Amino acid sequence: MERLDDVGTFWLATEPENEVHGALTFDPDSRGRLRLDGVLGLTGRPAGYVRLLGKSQEHAYTLERCFETNRKGAAVLAPAGLGVSTWSVGEVYTNVHFSADEEIAFDRMMIELEDLASWLGRNGITSDGAQHVDGVWVATIEGKWLGRETVKTDFGDLDITHNLGQRSHVPRELTLWQSFGMLIKLSSVVPKAELLEIASDIQDLVSMGIDRPSAYTKVQFSHPDVVQDLGDSKSERVSIDHFGRWIVTEGAYDLPPTDIAFSYVDIGGGPGLRSWFSLAADHRSTLARIMAVRRPTGMYSEDRLLNAVAAAEGLHRDLTDLPGRTPLKARLIHLAQLAGPRFEAGLASVDKWSEFLTEERHEHAHNRSQRPSSNVDHYRHMADSVYWLIVLCLLSQIPTARPAIERVEGSSGFEIMTASVSEIVARL
Repeated sequence: MERLDDVGTFWLATEPENEVHGALTFDPDSRGRLRLDGVLGLTGRPAGYVRLLGKSQEHAYTLERCFETNRKGAAVLAPAGLGVSTWSVGEVYTNVHFSADEEIAFDRMMIELEDLASWLGRNGITSDGAQHVDGVWVATIEGKWLGRETVKTDFGDLDITHNLGQRSHVPRELTLWQSFGMLIKLSSVVPKAELLEIASDIQDLVSMGIDRPSAYTKVQFSHPDVVQDLGDSKSERVSIDHFGRWIVTEGAYDLPPTDIAFSYVDIGGGPGLRSWFSLAADHRSTLARIMAVRRPTGMYSEDRLLNAVAAAEGLHRDLTDLPGRTPLKARLIHLAQLAGPRFEAGLASVDKWSEFLTEERHEHAHNRSQRPSSNVDHYRHMADSVYWLIVLCLLSQIPTARPAIERVEGSSGFEIMTASVSEIVARL
């Protein structure tokens, strides 16, 4: 995501009459910061999170989850405009002002994701490579706009978009670029959280498909009341750029994935994607737990294992009508059967695998684990096996996703997992 750096005037949403000049920056890798040539708050220093508004020469701003971190040269109860102050900013919305008590809500959301092109299997830029013609090296690069595909869903329309352009720094450089995005279009304005849930469903599916976490690289919202007047009684929507910090951050991988687990085409294209949205809406708790297991950092191996097993147990409860007291081992065995014979064969022994996971979950849950730290790799590989278990079980619920299941079973990530786990199970 791009970095935000702008100057303007800012004020508390509850005190629009008191504006203070300042500089706003937002770096997705750290946080947002607002430095003011003054202080805000006529009735006292603002406590807790508050909403700030602002404007510059080109943009309006709504700043959410802000709190004052420092002020100098003014008493705590000083009028606005005296001293200097610094604020931490949780997230920023451009080109819009939400009033003090107004809910943050939209009817559209555009997201771009890392390596979305690889999962879609699309590329609008081609090259024939450098060729030697008449004593001169010649390369032809072609850019072709691939159009827009609309998928009808239960929540509204989802447009798969393609953008193509060029940046020219003649005579040194000419860059041809492209990006793919997913535009969520609803029939009515809803709280931002509802749009984020749909966006998260897309992110989870793409991450499973490319076999590594896919980060947001661009997030925009749209509201029917936020428009630009074009004259002659015409207007057009204004894009509301969003700057915020996400759990999955971009830039963790230098190169695009070379061996994806499954693609958009593999799940059945639009019909498969439509089925996924219905499925994901019923299993968001499971998805939140299991996708956390796949993040590169931030979780101990034991916690990855516990989260993975909890996700599997929750998925089984949602997929079946078995009694609540059904033993965990029985649930894991049933899920392994649902995942398919290739998964079962890759474990060497489903019985030993499920017994290991059950014992580890119970021992750690009751703080009785006595296993040495040398078993850290066991935890990681076993958590990985539960991840692929859940991926296969979820794909089995999509009628058009049989090609995706077959491709997962032949992917390098799946094969590495089965080789590691079968070796562990053989020593149990």
